Order: sequence, then C-alpha cells, then structure tokens
Amino acid sequence: MRVKEGPVVGVHMLGARVGEQIGEAQLIVNWDAHPEDVAPLIHAHPTQNEALGEAHLALAGKPLHAHD
Repeated sequence: MRVKEGPVVGVHMLGARVGEQIGEAQLIVNWDAHPEDVAPLIHAHPTQNEALGEAHLALAGKPLHAHD
C-alpha cells in the first residue's frame, strides 16, 4: 500500500554501488522527512544519490523526468 502523504518510512535499494546511498537513506528515514523536504536538496549528476533525489521529486509531484 502506498501512502500519499507523510514521512518516508523506509528505502529499498538493489543494485551495484547502492552502498553509496545508505547514509543519505538513513538520514531521510531517521529525520522523518517528507518527500517535499528532500526534493529541493542537491543531488549531483551523475551520482548514485541522484536516484534518491529523483525519487523524492516524483513523490513530491515534481518529477524531473516524466515518462508517458
């Protein structure tokens, strides 16, 4: 079930070099951050953490890349 409002309660990661994202993911969850809190933060390109930034942009209703 996807809750449309509220803080991020967990992050699932799978793939190469996801260890680069664990620190930021832990911060987001422990901060009880809402997607709108994370979306405006800088996620440098090209990095693995950029994926976290784009995911939160999408959750906040402001996707960087929209696929039809």
